[in-house]
Amino acid sequence: MWGFLKRPVVVTADINLSLVALTGMGLLSRLWRLTYPRAVVFDEVYYGQYISFYMKRIFFLDDSGPPFGHMVLALGGYLGGFDGNFLWNRIGAEYSSNVPVWSLRLLPALAGALSVPMAYQIVLELHFSHCAAMGAALKCIWFIQI
Repeated sequence: MWGFLKRPVVVTADINLSLVALTGMGLLSRLWRLTYPRAVVFDEVYYGQYISFYMKRIFFLDDSGPPFGHMVLALGGYLGGFDGNFLWNRIGAEYSSNVPVWSLRLLPALAGALSVPMAYQIVLELHFSHCAAMGAALKCIWFIQI
């Protein structure tokens, strides 16, 4: 009955330290000082309005993209306790105390951070060298930060 226990179980792990280091660098570069500045920046005016609509249970369709992406951003606000009551009218407006800036910025930051190891893996899958893959990942870290 328990015949599989008679043979030893062998587990092997192949860890790519370059990939681990790049993932760590990507996470560090995107998540460090995530709540700075505590004011509305660039596209937050646009996406913040949609998040507020979803928090108030107002569903809409527009030509800016699929609604699921906006709903995922609203999920970050919902999990952070955002109630949707903030006027997203201009860049540079200070956030009030009821706006969980960290949770609103977390999901886009994670997506950006995970693009770094993805770039590395894509270049490797295209049968380029590890140096080329490392260069692509480092460019992904550097150019997205600018």
